[in-house]
Amino acid sequence: MQYLAICEDDLLFQFMRNVATEQGDVRYLVPNLKIAQRIKLQRGKVWHGDLLKEETYKKIKLHHVDQAVVFVRDAGDQERVCRLLRLLDKNISIVSLTSEKNGKKNSKEPDDPLLRHLQLADIFAEFCATQLLDTLNIKKVERIRSLFGEGEKIHILLQHDPDPDAIGSALALRELLGRNRTTTPIVTFGTVTRPENLAMIELLEIQIDHITPDDLHKDGARLALVDVQPPYYEQALGRVDLVVDHHPKRTNFKARFADLRTGYGSTATIFTEYLRAAGMEPSQRLATALLYGIKTDTLFLERGSNLADLGAFNYLYPLANKAMITRIERPALPREDLEAMGRALGHLQIDNAVAVIHLGEVNREDVIPQMAEFCLQIEGVDWGVVSGLVNDRVVISVRNVGYVKSAGEIMKKLYDDIGSAGGHRAMAKAVVPLNRFKERYGEVSEKVIREAMLPLIVDKDQIELALR
Repeated sequence: MQYLAICEDDLLFQFMRNVATEQGDVRYLVPNLKIAQRIKLQRGKVWHGDLLKEETYKKIKLHHVDQAVVFVRDAGDQERVCRLLRLLDKNISIVSLTSEKNGKKNSKEPDDPLLRHLQLADIFAEFCATQLLDTLNIKKVERIRSLFGEGEKIHILLQHDPDPDAIGSALALRELLGRNRTTTPIVTFGTVTRPENLAMIELLEIQIDHITPDDLHKDGARLALVDVQPPYYEQALGRVDLVVDHHPKRTNFKARFADLRTGYGSTATIFTEYLRAAGMEPSQRLATALLYGIKTDTLFLERGSNLADLGAFNYLYPLANKAMITRIERPALPREDLEAMGRALGHLQIDNAVAVIHLGEVNREDVIPQMAEFCLQIEGVDWGVVSGLVNDRVVISVRNVGYVKSAGEIMKKLYDDIGSAGGHRAMAKAVVPLNRFKERYGEVSEKVIREAMLPLIVDKDQIELALR
């Protein structure tokens, strides 16, 4: 693309020069030699001449220009420049930058489909937001790096059954710190169980070690948590150096540094921003892990995502191995999982667009959220509520279509005082010790869970009370 930037001084050059190399070739037209020399000293391509004279534009050969960008502060002069351009070339695309609130000044000129008026604030937001965010993120990267000494071992602790968002984020943290598997192992108190996640760590050759709480600080090891917060764990973790997460903060905790961004759809998005701010382009392996983490936590940007997730996804997509992600997403389904899902469908009940299923005892916790996701594919279902017994715990997973009441707030209201509960608007989880659940509700059943949750889901007054 060939751009012609018409301006009174070098302000537009300072604004556009970093965009130029990415978007195309930009040449500048300014009113005098002094301004032109300032731009030339910074390696800009520039002409100079009277902006209001036809002869100036005839020398430029406008037919080689794809788009003209006009920034002249006087509204009358700005209009005259645009009129001159259109007189000389009927097909040139023109962008007129204005500081006016509506992005377009009053004009008696007929509508020109190839003339677009843009407000400066919109341009600034579109092209500068990333740079501003990079400035904030590089400070956080420097702070994170300062937390850990060169010879210190670091444990990157994940939740009990790590998901792709956590795994990809842990890899990114290790890369950001310039560490390796030996000095900075990725650890969990549980195990990876879901078939897709097992496929991910196998195909991307990611090692996740099982440790006990007593091992966390052995030999003075430091502790970093990603995609999870200290209150998630039933036991005290001791000194926590770092917490990076996108989930809502449930209760207060202590950490030397924490970056919690509840508006983000994934923790992998945060780490992608860290890497970009630090000027570190991720390898194909790391980009694949981060991209898959964003994709799974946001349901391919359909749930709980924002522009930051979209920006990170777009950045990672050309760097990642898409064929590898396809292989990860289609692992072999163990027969016992298929049988558990089949039994679950036999217990399905739908009331007020809410599907409630209790699986009974299950060997693998990941079957529960899988079934909750599946419920949303059933016609007429807006909520999927699935529970199961995993060892001596009641696990309840909730999914909804995203534009309804907050699943996370409802789960916290019902179960947080007897266990661990929370989440986002469209997805939430509760884990409650079996004995405490029975103390409150008497038994674990579809009937009990439905009677507890249904009023908060369908009753407007009750949900407003729950969200206070």
